[in-house]
Amino acid sequence: MNKRIKPALIIILVIAVIAASFSVFKIHEKRINGGSESRADTVSESRESGSVNGTDGSPEGGGPQDGSTADSEDKEPLATVFFASDYQAEDGFDEPSVTLSGILNAAKEDGKSIDEVVMCGDYSNDRKLHDYQISPDDTIEEIRETVNSVYPDIDDEDMMIVQGNHDRMTPQITETGLHEEDGYLVYILNTEEDFPWKQGKTSGCLAKVRKSSAEMKECFDELIRKGEKRPVIIAGHVPLQFTARTSSRHTTGDNLYSSLIFDVVNDAAKSLDIVYLFGHDHSKGWDCYIGGSSVYRAKGDSLLVPKFRETDVNTDDYDERTLNFTYLNAGYTGYYMNCGPEELDAGEKELYSAADETLTGTVFEIYRDRIVITRYDTEGVHELGHAGEADPYKGGIDTGLIPEESYSKSTESPQEVTF
Repeated sequence: MNKRIKPALIIILVIAVIAASFSVFKIHEKRINGGSESRADTVSESRESGSVNGTDGSPEGGGPQDGSTADSEDKEPLATVFFASDYQAEDGFDEPSVTLSGILNAAKEDGKSIDEVVMCGDYSNDRKLHDYQISPDDTIEEIRETVNSVYPDIDDEDMMIVQGNHDRMTPQITETGLHEEDGYLVYILNTEEDFPWKQGKTSGCLAKVRKSSAEMKECFDELIRKGEKRPVIIAGHVPLQFTARTSSRHTTGDNLYSSLIFDVVNDAAKSLDIVYLFGHDHSKGWDCYIGGSSVYRAKGDSLLVPKFRETDVNTDDYDERTLNFTYLNAGYTGYYMNCGPEELDAGEKELYSAADETLTGTVFEIYRDRIVITRYDTEGVHELGHAGEADPYKGGIDTGLIPEESYSKSTESPQEVTF
């Protein structure tokens, strides 16, 4: 009898061992996967019943898993950044520290809690020394003190300093290239070695702009490859748009090669959210046709961009290009005028009024899906973009260079740039 039963017992034992082993294997697999199968089943069932670990469809206690709520993220910006440029003294104007503190106080009174500052170049003024010759260090310290008098919690690490055409490169100038901040990126574009002025008049500038535009493209291509979602703010000094300063009616070919930068930025902006800020054009009012001291162009607007040949030292030619990015001046905190030193010394400044001569700064409130941009003067909110006018410089010698259909329309402040 035992001999007949033994084979059956063996078969039963083998089946039992296999079943137990399979069960152990499944338990081990679930541990490796973090219990993902059972978690997925639970989430699926809970979604059908309208709840995920809580009665309102959120993790325990409600809200996103990071503990914040969509409402709080919407109400509080990730960062609030102040931008300005051309902190330069000139007779007949308030000291730049007075202007800057007035603008900052106006922003503060409007409820803006600024936590970072970016200055877009030119921290001194000399009628002859304007080719990267003057140390900006003392003035940068003055700017820091002025900012701290209104916003005491902002320290050195919370400030970025761009080189302008007057400024010698010193350690206080922020390095050219990409800088990562919480919720946004800043690409610094310094002048002397990266995006100079007097591009047509000074040898070697074309090679510099070609090199810096290639480096910018490489950086932006990498951001696109990684799927970057944070906004990219380009803080430069020299503008991209065509003005009389670029033309044959003057001598510098100021931003003759700006199309090289523009093409890189405009192409990258098909995939990245980009804002370009500049300074520089406050002296002699070169930007009357697009708003004088208050320039703003939104995505989808047009911009006149210089065209050049390698043999050119200036150009009267330009392309009308559609912007894929937001474009504005940072705001001038030094003088703004539409005349030269001779007219100023002769007391003839009033004969050369420009489209907008208001000194301003600009505040970016950066959220996950948008930037709210507000321009301030010392009295409060100022329009972001002023209506364009003809350039009356020196009796209108630039008249007819830029057609009236290219003149800007007024743009109110604030504006919201959505991602």
